[in-house]
Amino acid sequence: MTNLTFAVLVDAENVPDNEYTAMLSEVEKFGSIAIKWVYADWTSNHQNRWQKVLHETASSPKQQFHYGKDAADHALVMDAIELISKNSRINGICIVSSDGGFYSLAQRIREHGLHVMAIGNKKTPERFRKACHNFVFLDNLDAPEEITDKSDLDNLLISAYKRCSITTEPVYMGDMGAMLKSLDSSFDARTYGQTTLKRLIKDRDHLFNIVNETNDRCFITLNSKIKMIELKGNIRKWVPKQKFGFIETEDGDFYFKEQDVDNINKKSISVNSNVIFSALSLSEIEGNIDSSECPKAKNIRII
Repeated sequence: MTNLTFAVLVDAENVPDNEYTAMLSEVEKFGSIAIKWVYADWTSNHQNRWQKVLHETASSPKQQFHYGKDAADHALVMDAIELISKNSRINGICIVSSDGGFYSLAQRIREHGLHVMAIGNKKTPERFRKACHNFVFLDNLDAPEEITDKSDLDNLLISAYKRCSITTEPVYMGDMGAMLKSLDSSFDARTYGQTTLKRLIKDRDHLFNIVNETNDRCFITLNSKIKMIELKGNIRKWVPKQKFGFIETEDGDFYFKEQDVDNINKKSISVNSNVIFSALSLSEIEGNIDSSECPKAKNIRII
């Protein structure tokens, strides 16, 4: 994993809000994000859809009234120039826009010796794309892996590992810890009865293997037996106020929350509904799992 520290600057009037989480996940593949600034005229009703995602991602909205054409773009450029001139902590800038007018900004940032990344659609002018070290098309973004239940430790650890392993494998424990904090800022090994992340990983030996360990460095790989399987069952219990429930299958009960249901119409969740879902397959090593734990169902589809 690289040591890039990014400022992500978003032209919200030129990109879709429903892709924003996936954009941040893409940037995190190449480094950490210190700044998330999103530019628009927030007094406009057209920007209301951004409110939820800004809260969920802890991003800062930057207000710019439409005093003239491309006013928000000009504000973004001014802030970018100030960042590269005064903030020594930032060594990477990601511009989120398909507007070719940002090519001169990308070129200026590159001339200052900083890494330039951008995300936009396939109609983005070539001059802007070529001015960047790394340009990513919106169509190529991965769907974000949502960690909807932070108490589901196994899914959180596996998601962090998979993101780290995109750039290098085996995964360095320090990178794993940074990614866990990126996915869940409240993550702390002590919450799970361990004093350090290394002790926590060793305790989850049904998930990970230690492949190289010294006094100050440790590398891990994912247990080859870990995989996702598809199961069928029916909803045994549903608590609408708390928005959680249990699915009954031939292999036992599985816990789920409303966010785990893929169907757009959440109102269709009801007792006795037949479902198909994904879950971690740990059957070959189930002796390592506490019998009191109820496994988690993901990607639930009501049929």
